Formats: sequence, structure tokens, C-alpha cells
Amino acid sequence: MRKIIITISVLTLTSIGSITYLIISNTNSYIKQGSILIKKVEEYKQQYNKLPKTITDLNIKESTGTCPYYELIDSTKYIVYFNIGFDNSFIYNSNTKEWIETP
Repeated sequence: MRKIIITISVLTLTSIGSITYLIISNTNSYIKQGSILIKKVEEYKQQYNKLPKTITDLNIKESTGTCPYYELIDSTKYIVYFNIGFDNSFIYNSNTKEWIETP
């Protein structure tokens, strides 16, 4: 009985560790990819003293289904985001300069 409890405990901890690692790995990947786009947006802003209307202004070809996405909110704010699953998004807000996950 004790071996079964130890085996179940080890499997549970291994599963939790693996899931946590995957979540952290994905989050870091999103931030890394998004940071490249954010850098290009900020460089554009410095050069032209305005935000790009779309990513095509950055000489990036828009393609369906690829991430990250860019959206101009107003003349001073934008978001960079990833669609995760059906309803979730991982969003960078230029106003707060933070990434958040929304359900």
C-alpha cells in the first residue's frame, strides 16, 4: 500500500512539474516573440513620431494565423497579443508595459 501511495505521489508531482514547465516555457516564448514586434513598433515610433497603423507599416507581411498580432488602440497606445486556445489571449499593453493573460 505504501509503494502505491509513493508511486501516485511521484507521478502527481512529475505531472504538475511538467505542466508548470510547459506553461512557463510558452509564456517566455510569447514574451520573446512579442518583444521583437514591440521593439519594431517602438523604433517606428521614434523614427516617425507616431505609431504604425498596422504591421505592414513595419514592413512585416500580415499573414493569417501567425502570431503575434498588433492592434493600434489610439494615437498613443497599442497592444501586441497572442490568441491562446479558444477564448484566452496573452496581451502586452503599451500603456502599462505589462503582459497579462485574459480569459
